[in-house]
Amino acid sequence: MPALNHKPEERNEGYPEGTYSFKITSVKFCEFASGNDGMRLVFDVWNKEGVGFTAYENIVTSLARVKWRLEQFCDAVGLDYDDENLASEDFENKEGRAKFERKPDSKWLKVDSYLPVDAPGELDEAVVSVNDPGSVAGAIDAEDVPF
Repeated sequence: MPALNHKPEERNEGYPEGTYSFKITSVKFCEFASGNDGMRLVFDVWNKEGVGFTAYENIVTSLARVKWRLEQFCDAVGLDYDDENLASEDFENKEGRAKFERKPDSKWLKVDSYLPVDAPGELDEAVVSVNDPGSVAGAIDAEDVPF
């Protein structure tokens, strides 16, 4: 059998943990395997160099004990959690910021927490919003984001 030639010393640990900007590209309301209702979300996530990746998140909307996550998510994208007519479609194409973390022995980042729209000083130097030219780095245009 041939050798893999995989060069273990070149292992890529993935993107660094930190605060990233995101844009919601897909929202699907569904029933999870647990039987709970919620939203399956797909995000485009990027940093100031225009390097981006795709992230996935499930938010349960039917359990009282985890509604804090939905409220935090609404605050991050500028939607009113208390709006009784709030629908999954309202989240499409919204932008926000979130702190991403990595579980031990994982290459993948996942959302640790969503940051409120008006959170002062929470943006890492490595991250900007495409829609906010006055943000920390403010140096990229929407055309520079790779998606």
